[in-house]
Amino acid sequence: MKKKVIVVIVFIMITFTAILYYINNNYLNNIDSVEEDKDTKREITIVATGDIIYHMPLYINTYDRESDSFDFSSFYKEMKDIIDSSDIMVGNYETTSNENRVYSGYPSFNTPKDSIKYLKDIGFDILSTANNHCLDTGVDGIISTIDAMDEYNIKHFGTYKEDINRGVILEENNIKVGFLSYSEYFNGLEKLVPEDKSFMISKFNLENIKNDINNLKIQGANFIVIYPHWGVEYSSIPSEFQVFMNKELLKAGADVVLGSHPHVLQPVEYSEIDAKKKFSIYSMGNSISNQRMEWMNIEGTETGVFVKLKISKKDSENTASLEDVELIPTYVNRYKNENNKFVYEVVSLKDYIEGGIKRDSIDEYTKKKVDRNYENAMNILYSLGG
Repeated sequence: MKKKVIVVIVFIMITFTAILYYINNNYLNNIDSVEEDKDTKREITIVATGDIIYHMPLYINTYDRESDSFDFSSFYKEMKDIIDSSDIMVGNYETTSNENRVYSGYPSFNTPKDSIKYLKDIGFDILSTANNHCLDTGVDGIISTIDAMDEYNIKHFGTYKEDINRGVILEENNIKVGFLSYSEYFNGLEKLVPEDKSFMISKFNLENIKNDINNLKIQGANFIVIYPHWGVEYSSIPSEFQVFMNKELLKAGADVVLGSHPHVLQPVEYSEIDAKKKFSIYSMGNSISNQRMEWMNIEGTETGVFVKLKISKKDSENTASLEDVELIPTYVNRYKNENNKFVYEVVSLKDYIEGGIKRDSIDEYTKKKVDRNYENAMNILYSLGG
């Protein structure tokens, strides 16, 4: 009898020890798994472009009388693969969309809201609205433009309907990116904004900008992108204001500065602050427009750049890092279709220069223009040694 009791007790002890071992081992494995999860490195890609400007010829040549609508589908068709490679696609919407006003081009832009729907459909996620044309159709134009973007579910930053936190945060793959934009100019139309509505536009004010950046970080932003609308039109050299303000924006906590307004390219610049890699481009040039060398006699207005940013973050960290930057120079190609209407399309210059996959699809005149624009673009972009 005693032997049986001893055997039972030994069995119970062995079983209990085995259970404890299993529980402890499983617990430690779970701890290791959690630690590994915390160290998971996540990545996203942001693609940015410059000034999206709808001059009147862009409406005239895309209007269909039968359907009473505009067909903007050619504009970014050739860039679709690059747009689709992004987690976040962003540009500068340098116009207004106010259905209560007549459509117009320069000098007071008012664009059909179909253009916003098209940008959303082709893959744009978010648009900057702080620029010198944001008040072209008055204060109500700011409101109607925001309403149109909300209608088509495209995010926006730079102008505001309400006095709320400035900027917007987009989250992709557990990385939260904060966007802010400010304009150096409003073409004198800022006087249209009542004093109690001054929050509707974003002027350059360093103290306000520092507060805006801090507020986005408090809201959880891991990475800050600023879209400044600044500089001298048609100058490929950054102004003193741009150089000064760029340094201040980066010191204030911006990770990337993506400039617009000059309508031509300006240089890129890499820097490091507190052991963190930073990137600036003073001007991304025109993305889509009707500005051309033929009638403006200004080199580079048909040229822009898509800036491809690779961002990474570990789950255990609160800040994201800039991993890589790719510059894709672009060109606004313009040709007549079978209906004798001009077609506008943004293309990657690399596809059309010597050795490019689409070189044989353009005539000799366009080849010369493409080659010259690509060479000039590369010289300008890297003129500061970037």
